[in-house]
Amino acid sequence: MKNLLLAGIAVAVGSLVMPAFADNEGTAVGVNPDAIARINTGDRVLIAGAGISVGETLVTGPRGQVQIIFADDTHMVVGPNSALRIETYLMRNNGTAEKLAVNALAGSFRFITGRSPKPAYQINTPTAAIAVRGTEFDILVTPTDTRVMLYEGALQLCASGADCEQVTDRCEVGLSSAGQADLFTRNDPKRPPLADGFYYAHFQSPLMGEFRVSGASQCLKNPSRPEPAESLSPSSSSGDLPTNNGQTGGTTTGGTTTGNGQPCTGRRC
Repeated sequence: MKNLLLAGIAVAVGSLVMPAFADNEGTAVGVNPDAIARINTGDRVLIAGAGISVGETLVTGPRGQVQIIFADDTHMVVGPNSALRIETYLMRNNGTAEKLAVNALAGSFRFITGRSPKPAYQINTPTAAIAVRGTEFDILVTPTDTRVMLYEGALQLCASGADCEQVTDRCEVGLSSAGQADLFTRNDPKRPPLADGFYYAHFQSPLMGEFRVSGASQCLKNPSRPEPAESLSPSSSSGDLPTNNGQTGGTTTGGTTTGNGQPCTGRRC
């Protein structure tokens, strides 16, 4: 009887501490099909509710998209035709991250910081290093350059040659290419063509409300020009997104669409 009691206590204690040793650092709360998590042991298809762990590379196809919430409430979107590796995620006991490092390998991303101190965030790409000083921005990684567009807060963009630019104002675009970093302010006529490449500044309907940025489309034009109305869905007779970024709106749970067009709610609106 005593042995049975001790065994029962051991099982109960084990069930209480299990979450502290969980491998998952984040959760894919919204997934459009055509998205996988890749690691040395192989690939697994991502669905809404799946855990995201350090060492995994998230890869999306033309219609893929992954919306992730990390344990410290950091929000991240991996857009279509993109790849991102989770390098490091170290949590403190107070629910903040000591370090969150990712490698954005290619494609489109949205990043919204959580409760952690800004120095904890580190984002690398093949052509740049991004030090986060603020809360909301988009990233575009192409074969030849890295671009960032700021919505709120501030960040530092450094090229591989250690040339850096401080991006501090809303709608500013930072560009890192060929070992050089450049800053394009809101009134710079060279900025709109660069800003046009940020997919989520055009269409936010594929995103859940808490991943949207209020007024993001206003960054597509210079202030001297008429501001475009933000579209919640692209112009397409089929209702699908363009083929180069194509995915339909909404999130999936086990492959079943649960809907889109959610209102922008919460602290980010």
